[in-house]
Amino acid sequence: MSVLGKKWVVKNNDFNKSTFEKVLGNRTGIDLNMEEKLHDPFLFDEIEAALARIKEAVEKEERIIVFGDYDVDGITGTAILAQALKKIGAKVSYRLPHRVEDGYGLTAKFIKDFEENKVSLVITVDCGISCTDVVEKMKEKGIDAIITDHHTIPVKKPNAVAILHPKLEGSSYPYPELTGSGVAFKLAHAIIKRFSPDEDIDDYVDLASLGTIADLGPLTGENRTIVKMGLKRLKKTKWTGLRKIMEIAAIDFNKDMDTTTVGFQIAPRINAAGRIGDPYLALSLIMQDEKSEKTQALGDQLEKINGERKIMMKDAFEEAEKRVVDAGKVPPIIIIEDKGWHVGIVGLVAGRLAEKYGRPAIIMQDFGEMFVASARSPEHFNVIKAITKFGDYLVSFGGHAQAAGFNIEKKNLAAFKKDITKHAGKELKDVDPKPILEIDCELNTEEMNFALIKELEQLKPFGIENTKPTFLLKNIEPLFVGQVGKEGSHLKFSVRTAKDEVRVIAFRMGEHVDKMRKHRKIDVVCHLERNHWNNKDYVQLQALDFEKSQQ
Repeated sequence: MSVLGKKWVVKNNDFNKSTFEKVLGNRTGIDLNMEEKLHDPFLFDEIEAALARIKEAVEKEERIIVFGDYDVDGITGTAILAQALKKIGAKVSYRLPHRVEDGYGLTAKFIKDFEENKVSLVITVDCGISCTDVVEKMKEKGIDAIITDHHTIPVKKPNAVAILHPKLEGSSYPYPELTGSGVAFKLAHAIIKRFSPDEDIDDYVDLASLGTIADLGPLTGENRTIVKMGLKRLKKTKWTGLRKIMEIAAIDFNKDMDTTTVGFQIAPRINAAGRIGDPYLALSLIMQDEKSEKTQALGDQLEKINGERKIMMKDAFEEAEKRVVDAGKVPPIIIIEDKGWHVGIVGLVAGRLAEKYGRPAIIMQDFGEMFVASARSPEHFNVIKAITKFGDYLVSFGGHAQAAGFNIEKKNLAAFKKDITKHAGKELKDVDPKPILEIDCELNTEEMNFALIKELEQLKPFGIENTKPTFLLKNIEPLFVGQVGKEGSHLKFSVRTAKDEVRVIAFRMGEHVDKMRKHRKIDVVCHLERNHWNNKDYVQLQALDFEKSQQ
């Protein structure tokens, strides 16, 4: 068994194909010959209605509010639209809900605020499609709505001036997988083309790429184009606050940006504000026009919150995992609650547990009479289907097959736990819970070179539905095994080829150093990558898992 307890699945063993052909063949949504360009935003069926209402609002000096979500996708999309509207002279401001105080999305409690501020047009970002009743109440108060969203479409849609959603039934828009920031970007694109044609739409694509990556949009079709353009633009971004976030994260502007840079360095910092603080902090920083003491202060505050988020996440995960271990047998569905776990990090904890144990996990913050939960699940269990089955116990719920959330009253908790655990036990009775590690193909040491790396780099940017190529190296001898990083958290070693030695790094696997030293030969699952260090390029492997060689 591998040291991480994962089940390895090699996807392509076609010996008649080259390694690159095998990798490319595993990615059905990638066409290297396809022209990379943005679709015309006017292909959205209701775009003209949206633009007409925006034009009217600008001409009559009506007040517009852009209402977004509190995650990276919503925050970046809100910034994109607010800035585009400012450029055409709109009287625009923005609102974001507070995760704890307001909950998700556009709710009726905001209508009073809109009325008091004489708002006559609300444009949603990354939310709104399920807010039919709220939009109707707004309409009664003389407040129009333009909905931009990408979430599940309800049977009864809002009676809005326009709905921009790539998955509307019968939609003429050619790409259905845009995220919230992507849809906001398309509306901004249309605004600029119609009302400010001298403006450069590329100034907005870097933010759209952040939202697309952070919201796990598939990197195919137009999403791939948005992210590819956006990563190039990040190096010279005109968003002062975004540059400050990147500087604080110690990102090297001389290096090419990639999805890892966004996913692990930029996005978590923006998300931290919405998770455990006020999302306005991140949005306000991004919207700063110039470097100033305020920009620095906002940046420092965001970094402080991100540091707190890391500590909270680490402590909560360690405690949750301890409870799983202390219970002895891992249950069909992991359900744990605690008063001290912030609602903003329970989803992260649930995700880590689901990944580690191959079981669905529900983690809750205990507010006394009410519990707020986040659920995550591996692919072999549909968690929203399970939650829906027992929806009568819940105050509210929603989500997708692998990620969901709900609120439940204390009086219903015990019965809900009992029933959903019984259901999960039946569903998972014949399912191997070991997490699956998908591998593109086997690799031999002679192929660990820049020629193959150059071929693989054509597939960038990597992400959902275009994952970073993963290889299996068999029967290799690990050399110079050791630990690096803070508290020796990472594992390092070398692999000998016919011509050279290649360095290997295994992040967060330092605890397995003794296991590796016991084995003369091992099989390793890894990425093959280029490491630029000290003005020189090196071939490097990033190990993802290993086991004693079977040969």
